[in-house]
Amino acid sequence: MISQRPAEVAVPGHWEGDLIIGLNSSAIGTLVERMTRFTLLLHLLPMPDHGSGARAKNGPALAGHGAEAVRDAIAVKVAMLPEQMRRSLT
Repeated sequence: MISQRPAEVAVPGHWEGDLIIGLNSSAIGTLVERMTRFTLLLHLLPMPDHGSGARAKNGPALAGHGAEAVRDAIAVKVAMLPEQMRRSLT
């Protein structure tokens, strides 16, 4: 329950991440700061081999919204924030 969270989450720097998937495998990531509701958008581009042929079963997520692509986009955005705004990410 949110009411059971520690008091520390009432300070800036705690983020929630989400993924919005649209038409034709388009996607955008969001990072929302919990206290201020300040929102960062993550530009998620398809990976270089996306759409180049048959997709391999259990192969990499090439549409740009797989774990690796999202991780890389988050790392770029978070690196731009001041250190005191980088407490946690859920």
